[in-house]
Amino acid sequence: MAVITGGPGIGKTTLVNSILKILRAKQAKVLLCAPTGCAAKRLSESTGITATTIHRALEFDPKIFAFKRNDEQPLDADLVVIDESSMMDTVLMNQLLKAIPSSAGLLIVGDVDQLPSVGPGAVLSDIIASGRVPVVRLTEIFRQAQSSQIIVNAHRINQGQLPARTPNGESTDFFYIAAQTPEDIFAKLIQVVTERIPEKFGFHLIYDIQVLPPMNRGGLGVHALNADCSNA
Repeated sequence: MAVITGGPGIGKTTLVNSILKILRAKQAKVLLCAPTGCAAKRLSESTGITATTIHRALEFDPKIFAFKRNDEQPLDADLVVIDESSMMDTVLMNQLLKAIPSSAGLLIVGDVDQLPSVGPGAVLSDIIASGRVPVVRLTEIFRQAQSSQIIVNAHRINQGQLPARTPNGESTDFFYIAAQTPEDIFAKLIQVVTERIPEKFGFHLIYDIQVLPPMNRGGLGVHALNADCSNA
């Protein structure tokens, strides 16, 4: 078992692809999976190898409300790769570990600084904190990723720095809007969602824009969505 972690744009996918090329050249059986259909689809696109959700890999049977793959009928793989593992909870991780053959390896990939899973436990951060598993933490942002202010500012925030503001007139994918009171936040949020984003980017205010409420003391986040991730 090993862990690859780090923020966006630091080469997790590149490293995983290199490992997969080496193992596939040696005819190893590799199983790629992720907690959600959207994450599995992105993993397939980035590696060129079919990936699936963990539930599908474990062959969940709704009739018996259990997984067909377990310690008695393990997965047919020499290496299991879990992407977006920060979304894993303890229940699902427990079921997956039961189904991995004792002779197989497990590579856990994810951003430990993301919010923990909706279900119980913080699997990725707990595994890293245990000190019992080899961990590779990537920190350097690739040159092509530096053009995204979302990626740059995500790393700045993780390092305790304020987001960098883009000079007026320059193209950017990150916008910082300051507000002083709850009433001011609400007024600016409504304006951004109903007027500024639809007018500037041509997005539909209902179908293309998502407002994320604060999970702690942070402010609201507004994301413009342009992706179609079906279940995999």
